Amino acid sequence: MRSFFPVFLIIGSLCLSGLSAADVVINEIMVQLDEEADEDLQWIELYNDGPQDVDVSGWLLATSPIQRLAKRRDLVLPAGTVIPAHGYLVLVNDLDDTRDHDGRCFNDRWTLPAGVEAVEYGADAPQLNLETSGDDIHLSDDGKNEIDALWYGTGGDVGSLNAAPDITAGSSLGRNPNGRDTDDPAADFIAFSHPTPGASNQSAPVTQRSTWSKIKLLFR
Repeated sequence: MRSFFPVFLIIGSLCLSGLSAADVVINEIMVQLDEEADEDLQWIELYNDGPQDVDVSGWLLATSPIQRLAKRRDLVLPAGTVIPAHGYLVLVNDLDDTRDHDGRCFNDRWTLPAGVEAVEYGADAPQLNLETSGDDIHLSDDGKNEIDALWYGTGGDVGSLNAAPDITAGSSLGRNPNGRDTDDPAADFIAFSHPTPGASNQSAPVTQRSTWSKIKLLFR
């Protein structure tokens, strides 16, 4: 019995690690703050819906499916990046520009809730800029296993089937309820008129779905 105990621990640890990784989702995104469509003001929020901290060092975030990442890596999360249990990580295109814009997309201030880390991608991931008409975002672990994906509007490379609704200027797109993941963006995501980076989507006022979004939900 004793000789098998370490093996059992290793297998158990691997299983827990896999489950923890699966708890991380793309939870909320801001594509267009105002009519100017300034890409420097875009941001992406990741949420860890699980009971354990998740080390996301080396994870990849891209606007192309995982099969194409060998040729195009948009963002590699830096070493030491950890999302705490039931916690958030905010990825910002340009940290300085977001601060200088009166914090309008951050509840009238730039300061994120205590304990929430912000990572700037900007020039290190120039192709991560999100299209206002529609796009797809893919999150993969350091072994290039896709953990989560979101596509909205026209859907980008993935197409518009089951896509989350279009995003209007000044609104974010977030999971409702917070962290909900059925692998169907059309059902999981809605628009929020008051974005909540680094905090639960449940505190955000809801922007009503467009008529076309409602029709797509009926016939999906």
